[in-house]
Amino acid sequence: MTRTPPLAAVAMVAVLALQPPSSSEPPPSSSSPAPTTSSEPTPTSTSTTPPPVTSSSAPPTPSSSAAPPVSTPPSTPPPAPAPVAAGGREWTLTASRLELGGLNYAGVVDALVSGKTVKVLKFTAGDMKITDLVQTAEVSPGQKLVTAARPGSTSTVAPGRIELYTVQLKGNLDLLGIKIPVDYTADRPPPLNVPFAAFTDVTVRNTDLVGGTLKIPGARIYVVSDQAPAGRR
Repeated sequence: MTRTPPLAAVAMVAVLALQPPSSSEPPPSSSSPAPTTSSEPTPTSTSTTPPPVTSSSAPPTPSSSAAPPVSTPPSTPPPAPAPVAAGGREWTLTASRLELGGLNYAGVVDALVSGKTVKVLKFTAGDMKITDLVQTAEVSPGQKLVTAARPGSTSTVAPGRIELYTVQLKGNLDLLGIKIPVDYTADRPPPLNVPFAAFTDVTVRNTDLVGGTLKIPGARIYVVSDQAPAGRR
């Protein structure tokens, strides 16, 4: 005998058939954090050096060390100037006798006289003896300074190396008692170099005397006009 299902059971089956099927997995929670794509931090470059330029269009910079050194030819030094004596002004020596010991004639050199360069004779000596010395030099236009020794006395210049720069030496060369007139200048220099020379009645125009100590017995110093004779008074 066939049993008829109860009406309530048929209705329950019909209701369940009309509902959509449900998922067995729980729905995602809206409070869950959003997923991240990577757990490692993005690497940051700490180098400040710019990347090398790989372009072949940039011309290479030439190295300074590759250039060959340029040698400068040495310049020819200028010729050495002729020696110039200090001087400054010309002065005149007169004597009845002049003796020069340890004498050496050093040649013709330049000397400055009143701002001009003149040719003079250079002598060196070990000692000088001057009898009846009188020296004159211009101190101002028309005025001369005179230095005179006691008449008949012998003045000396010593010791050491003495340099004498002479414009003119005029007198008598006393050669073993024989007096030979001489007049030496830069144009007419002494023909011989002798270690000793004596002159009488001599007049010497000098520009400078260097070295030694001049001793004048009974020296008198005075000023005269240029027109007056520079004799002893």
